[in-house]
Amino acid sequence: MKLSEKLFLSTKELWDLSTEKPFVIEMAKGTLIDQKFRNYTLQDYLYLLDYAEILRSMKALSADAGLTEFLDRIIYETLQETERVHLPNIKKIGIKDDEIVRSNEIKAISDYVAFMGKCIDEEGLPGGLTALLQCSWVYAYISENVMLKYPAEVASSKYRFWFEAYSCKSYLDANQMWIDTLDKQLDGLDDKETERLCRIFKQCAIYENELWDALWDVI
Repeated sequence: MKLSEKLFLSTKELWDLSTEKPFVIEMAKGTLIDQKFRNYTLQDYLYLLDYAEILRSMKALSADAGLTEFLDRIIYETLQETERVHLPNIKKIGIKDDEIVRSNEIKAISDYVAFMGKCIDEEGLPGGLTALLQCSWVYAYISENVMLKYPAEVASSKYRFWFEAYSCKSYLDANQMWIDTLDKQLDGLDDKETERLCRIFKQCAIYENELWDALWDVI
């Protein structure tokens, strides 16, 4: 069994919980209040800035040409996602540059980012690849499964674009490239190393669920 398959099986239950979060369901149904989505949009943008910085720190550690090329591609895709999804949302909602500068990440995000940084410090590139893959992969999983469960609702939701962004071909292709790279780079790990990475992957999924709850409770 590939490492990615083991990671998925260790975490699927937590991902299924993510698809049932009130914030996600109300996005699907189009009933999420504007202020909650506004707050999410700002927090997600701040998170992506850290996410891109973590990717750059991983690239600095890479001595493998293939892995460096992959990280360059993921950095590019992250920036493209920001341009394609997040900046248009920020402008549409009316969030100004000075508000972004004044804003801080909520604790659920700052804890999550700190954990990913710790994974790289303690486990190197394997820890970083595993932790950051979870973030990319779970959004694709949420989008796919919620759209299957609520097809009519998502189709008419004012937040349909969110689900489409994480189910579009370019996003799914980049995510699959990440899965394939992880399986190639970390092939042949022993059981102890695999278990350690599964714990990292699962902990990141726990942070994701805490984040959805925190975003729901803010307002």
